[in-house]
Amino acid sequence: MSTDVSDTCSNEGTKLSNLFKRDSSRDSLSESSSCSYAKVESSEVSSISVSSEIDNLCTQKMMHSASYGVSRNLKTILRKTSEMVYLSKRPFPDVHAGPLTYVQSFKDIISYFADNEILPSLSSLCQKLQQGLPMQRISRRKQVLYLFKLENEEAITWKAGSKRLELDSIKDIRIGRMASNYREEYGVSEKVANQWITIIYAVSNKLKALHVVAKNENDFNTFLSCVCGLTYTRRELMESISVPDNEKFANIHWRASVSDRKEDELKDTLTFEDVTRLCDRFHIYCSLKHLKKLFSVADINQNGLLNFQEFQAFVKLLKRRPEITSLWDSLTGEGHSMDFDGFYHVIKDVQNEDIDRENARIIFERFCGSHNSVLDENDFIKFLGAQPYMKKLSEDYSKPLNNYFIASSHNTYLLGKQVGETPSVEGYVQALQQGCRCIEIDIWDDDMGPVVCHGFLTGAIPLVNVAEIIRKYAFITSPYPLIISLEINCNTENQIIASSIFQNSLGSMLVRSEFEESGDLPSPKELMHKIILKGKKNANFSLGAINQDNALSAESTSSCSSFDSEAENMGKAVERKSSTRMRRIRRMTISKHVEVCDSVLEICGLFGLKFRNFSLPASKTSNHCFSLNEKKFDSMCKDKTQVLSLDKHNRKYLMRVYPYALRYKSSNFNPIKYWKMGAQMVATNWQTYDLGQQINLAMFQLSNQKNGVLHSGYVLKPPSLIPKVAKVQELPSLYKKMRRSITHINLKVLSAQLLPKPSDGHNGKELFAPYVTVEFIIDEEPISPVGVTNGSKISATTASTSFCKENGLNPSWDTEMSLLVKSLDFAFVRFTVKTNEIILATSCFKVEYLRTGYRHIPLYNVEGEVYIFSTLFIFLDVH
Repeated sequence: MSTDVSDTCSNEGTKLSNLFKRDSSRDSLSESSSCSYAKVESSEVSSISVSSEIDNLCTQKMMHSASYGVSRNLKTILRKTSEMVYLSKRPFPDVHAGPLTYVQSFKDIISYFADNEILPSLSSLCQKLQQGLPMQRISRRKQVLYLFKLENEEAITWKAGSKRLELDSIKDIRIGRMASNYREEYGVSEKVANQWITIIYAVSNKLKALHVVAKNENDFNTFLSCVCGLTYTRRELMESISVPDNEKFANIHWRASVSDRKEDELKDTLTFEDVTRLCDRFHIYCSLKHLKKLFSVADINQNGLLNFQEFQAFVKLLKRRPEITSLWDSLTGEGHSMDFDGFYHVIKDVQNEDIDRENARIIFERFCGSHNSVLDENDFIKFLGAQPYMKKLSEDYSKPLNNYFIASSHNTYLLGKQVGETPSVEGYVQALQQGCRCIEIDIWDDDMGPVVCHGFLTGAIPLVNVAEIIRKYAFITSPYPLIISLEINCNTENQIIASSIFQNSLGSMLVRSEFEESGDLPSPKELMHKIILKGKKNANFSLGAINQDNALSAESTSSCSSFDSEAENMGKAVERKSSTRMRRIRRMTISKHVEVCDSVLEICGLFGLKFRNFSLPASKTSNHCFSLNEKKFDSMCKDKTQVLSLDKHNRKYLMRVYPYALRYKSSNFNPIKYWKMGAQMVATNWQTYDLGQQINLAMFQLSNQKNGVLHSGYVLKPPSLIPKVAKVQELPSLYKKMRRSITHINLKVLSAQLLPKPSDGHNGKELFAPYVTVEFIIDEEPISPVGVTNGSKISATTASTSFCKENGLNPSWDTEMSLLVKSLDFAFVRFTVKTNEIILATSCFKVEYLRTGYRHIPLYNVEGEVYIFSTLFIFLDVH
């Protein structure tokens, strides 16, 4: 097939192209504007309108629109199987299949296969996709028919192989209602909704989107099932590596690479080169020397070849956990089993769980397996691997809003640097999915109407797209109120349009009357599923000065007519291909001071004030909020009187702190010092996963037994920061009264499991020597420097394990660290796994949130995505 598939597939292309016509019948304001406003000249993903719900595919059973077709038709092409699905007896592809990462909605699709016990027979599906499927690729400018192929089961290619999408780079797959707004934004007919697939993927840490439409339902199912099936299959295999007595990994590899006939199991077949290739493909990153040692032990007759039983022995040696064997021996007296009394001692006294014998027995029987009355070492390993690492915290959401720290984002629309980056609604999607409860919208003028951008420094996305995304994703993770910090830089006409957009998109969710100028603020519980706009209040504005019924009615009429007019003008502007560069230059000429019109302020629940001092009457109103950049805040903290004034103010009123303008690379400050002064909304750049953002995320990771991590976005302040005071002079005595007792932290870093391969391709396995750096991040100097056993002290609060050479599957260190601190209110710990100063993975937690005892904690990549299989095994004692 030639490079231009559309030439050779002209008939199919013509049929599909007829479907890609703009739907002129829309009379909904939001739909027409979404289509018209979407023509921002930027990269494909920059103004993607993803205003569609992430349906829970597991609970909804894919019963919405296209999803129903997937459920019905997958069952006709997929079949159940108890083993891995490489049925063509060919060897595994040379493909990285190590610790995978992907986001929540992609997990939902994968979970659908697992929950319904549907495993695709990938051999036939892969063969079809390897031959190629003609699908229409949709972009902002054109729709072209290409042949999409599967290459080596590791990538999707098109445009004669010149375009490539690595399967491991996929972050999300959206179909049906999940992808409807992409289709609507590009003006594509609803007739192809059941064949539309959107893939969100990462290239060089930047998100991109691929939109394709299959020519029929069968091709749609083949493409989706193949991609999801390959990912699910890898996950199943990797999980089998982490469980000591799970023989699936050995069985599957033998059957796929050698034979599935019983009589062939006794043949000496696999060479050392065969098993090293296997380790490479599945990210078992160990040196040849280490693997050779294990191979020699498993090779009983020492002929350099392994039969099936010897290969099983090799895999068991590879998966061995000596640090747990040592723990097991210490708990059982080197016995071979653990009865219930011994188990209850472990769970009660070692793991420090508050549990009675009846519930402990339920857990005990779940892990006993076939032994019925006792645990063996493998059962014990499974038990430890299944233990939660975060405490089950029950937060009180009934206090006034000012008593909470609120997860907050700065310039939420940016995915990278503050300068030159392309804004995207994906920034809002990601932040809201993680539980962010305060987002920022900067509104500017444009030929198309109000847009969201960083002034002339970036491209722009239509405000209507952002509003729609917020409507869909606002409460997808947390039910507690979402605060939108508005930065208004547009003219009055566009402000009226913006007001109309917010009212049309957010409607009854907007908070207006719940906030009074005096008295306590409402609680997060009272404001559940509400959205609070925060606008900059003018000196002469008074809430209620305008008759709301008349004002809203008038604004509705004028706004809608202006909105429609702007949409028409925008369409003409696109036809004239007005210059993005010229629009940015015009933004440079806008006055720094923009008067916010009443139509915007009337729908705001909070009002931003420029800080002058704490004694002005406006700073005594409950519905005001000071916004300070970090430099201004730090400057105030140099004055002891100002420090006390800040603390006093933030015990009753709201404050937002945001990064200084010179952080153009979107770096972050340490948020602890601002939380310690009571600032509720400490806004960080969520697009950068540096230390500041890691601490920020750690603060808001509240554990929930049923759902894993509950990102409510609200954390009640420590008791020392809640009591109100009438005068600043009362604070010093309050500090003394609320001072907490000294806390001893004892931490052991025991081992890691399935570490990811170093990103530096020049780092050979023989030089691979992982170690862990542990940083205790606290708000005050420790009482005494960190103590270290079997490791190295780096600073008063930082220590490192020793090196574990040549082993990335299960390196062990057995390093112990101890620290005395004055308080745990703002105590965090960060683990960084490295080799040769190359960061392999990180993990950061609030110490108070971690369960004590022996725990496996997750590890994250440098972008902040959790590795599905990589863990760190630690012991923690806090008293």
